[in-house]
Amino acid sequence: MVKRKEAPSESSGQKDYRINSGLARGLAVLKSFGPDNRPIGNAEIASRVDLPKATVSRLTFTLTELGYLNYDEDTGRYSLGPAVLTLGYDVMAQMEIRDIARPYMQELAEYADASVYLGTPNGHEIIYIEACRTPASMAIRLGVGSRIPMISTGMGRAFLAALPENEREAHLDAEAEQFGDEWPDVEPKVRAAIAYATEHGFALSGGDWIAEANSAGAVIRRPDGYPVYAVNVGGLRSIITTERLRQDLGPRLLATARKIEHIARGML
Repeated sequence: MVKRKEAPSESSGQKDYRINSGLARGLAVLKSFGPDNRPIGNAEIASRVDLPKATVSRLTFTLTELGYLNYDEDTGRYSLGPAVLTLGYDVMAQMEIRDIARPYMQELAEYADASVYLGTPNGHEIIYIEACRTPASMAIRLGVGSRIPMISTGMGRAFLAALPENEREAHLDAEAEQFGDEWPDVEPKVRAAIAYATEHGFALSGGDWIAEANSAGAVIRRPDGYPVYAVNVGGLRSIITTERLRQDLGPRLLATARKIEHIARGML
């Protein structure tokens, strides 16, 4: 078992300068509230987190402005705000979607003898939150927590295709700035993949990110149609050929995405 390394405390005389003290203090303030969320004032919060009251006052003001705390002007006390719920909800939702998706993903992975991933968007990347693989697919070693580019992968291109047009174009404009002089060579292939996904329901990537790998991706949508997760199937090009993705695995992946979407509708 890997032993977790304890962060050095300020009282020990050691200070890790990678730690953002302002963020740490803000989180300490949020953690100072009990399970009953009883309203408390700055003085009591300061006592609980062992910080000066003036520091706590600045922190509670900021957290209130951001929606993480509610402030009662009559009592001068704070309670946890609705934005706190979103922090835990996103984590819980990802845990639930993984449980729902896993058996369908594993079924497809075994049929295809390939890797099947579930991901969620984060800026210009997709983060894998679940992975189902077979021995033949282990040549490409990616797992939960891996980040893949949105612009050059089947999963990412499927997500781009599913976005509202204004959001998609804003994203592509940002990519154009990042790619600079290379963008004129990249853009036609990306737009072709988006057009294909719009027509067929899944997007393709043929060695555009990892030269020796092909993949297809499909999105999982909220009830209002907005994409929130995506799944892909992929592997070595010698096994997962473009033709196989077009004719067989892509449509199966789309059916898998729709099954997950249907069962998860209440939580999306």
